[in-house]
Amino acid sequence: MRNIGIISLGCPKNLVDSEIIIGLLIKKGFILVSETKLDKADILIVNTCSFIQPAKEESVDTILKLAKYKKNGRCKLLIVAGCMVQQYKDKLIGQLPEVDFFVGTGDIFKIVKIIEGRARKKIYADMPGCLYDAKTPRYISTPFYMAYIKIAEGCNNQCSYCLIPSLRGKYKSRPMASILEEARKLSEKGVKEINLIAQDTTFYGMDLYGKFKLSVLLKELAKIKEIKWIRLLYTYPSHINAELVKTIARYKKICKYIDLPLQHINDRILFLMNRHYNKNDILDLINYLRLEIPNISLRTVFINGFPRETEEEFNELLDFIKKIKFENVGSFIYSREKGTKAFFLKPQIFEKIKKERQRKLMNIQQKILCEKNKKELGKIKEVVIESQCDKKNYLKTRLKEDAFGIDRSVYVYSKAAKKIGDFIQIKITGTGIYDLEGVCVEKNMVNY
Repeated sequence: MRNIGIISLGCPKNLVDSEIIIGLLIKKGFILVSETKLDKADILIVNTCSFIQPAKEESVDTILKLAKYKKNGRCKLLIVAGCMVQQYKDKLIGQLPEVDFFVGTGDIFKIVKIIEGRARKKIYADMPGCLYDAKTPRYISTPFYMAYIKIAEGCNNQCSYCLIPSLRGKYKSRPMASILEEARKLSEKGVKEINLIAQDTTFYGMDLYGKFKLSVLLKELAKIKEIKWIRLLYTYPSHINAELVKTIARYKKICKYIDLPLQHINDRILFLMNRHYNKNDILDLINYLRLEIPNISLRTVFINGFPRETEEEFNELLDFIKKIKFENVGSFIYSREKGTKAFFLKPQIFEKIKKERQRKLMNIQQKILCEKNKKELGKIKEVVIESQCDKKNYLKTRLKEDAFGIDRSVYVYSKAAKKIGDFIQIKITGTGIYDLEGVCVEKNMVNY
């Protein structure tokens, strides 16, 4: 049994765990098969997500789908890993008899032992959260020119709707030297875009060094010659300080992009969510960010239908979105999760109302994005080439102010041959509801 197949569900933080699992197995001589050839795998692994109910349903559906390969394919071993295992532990054994082994978020290093037949039990979920280092084998599954670096594990924020602290443990920063070593190794392999991730990137260093160290980390990463873009994801509003803002503004390599999950804007709802800020704090922060970094792209996410949310409070959120005009907004419907404080809040909002509120919110954001896209017309922008399009002479590219996999694309016309992973200059010539169009305006790849 040497062929392995893996499906990774959920967020980029989970993806890094999956890449570590693959890296550990490849080092032991196992061969990775693609998701399109899972019928060729002797061993199948599902790295699950259980952040909200739809994620759990997707995880179970994926497990049952892969279990069919044990019946009709060559699969001899099915392993389920990740957050859902950490949450439900022994309960899964009876519910999913098709699965051979279960591995929690802090025990993924034991998967090699399990596959080699050295496991003494069926489930390993003793400790939450896996903290790797620069020497940990890792298989980069993202496009060769970009990668995620997980700078910390766990979370201390204790939001009332969130299971992450119980699934991933308390906040644990990686030593800065380890992160920098990993970044250098990635750059030597051709990675040009680094995306820093954690449950809360802005808390980085507080547990390890006694102070916020994200700005220092960013400055050190900017010194790595081969890295062209450094992006910051999953920040927490209360932990953004002046030094961090000045660092983002100062360094050309650091994308003028902040992922700022706000969840809501009404003070009462924020209190119920146990978010450690209020509406005025957020307004002050956004004004400060836009003053200090004039071209900043702000992305946020909101929860729709949080318990006790009134129509008036929801309308306050809509008015806020209309006023602030974020560059990118995501939203998800509140999921009532056992083990969270919000589980006990009453009244819960009907699903129909949650979905309607989400629809209204995203309709407003769509109009805002259309307006913002029109303002891009005629501008010269830097993009990275992500793929060739089926349409002749067209490239799918992404702006420096947009994150991989979640934000806009720019479809660029270019007669000259270009390679995936090249950074080029383009002129914006057309806009759509979501994406943009452009033409290449240079002959050579951008040099830094």
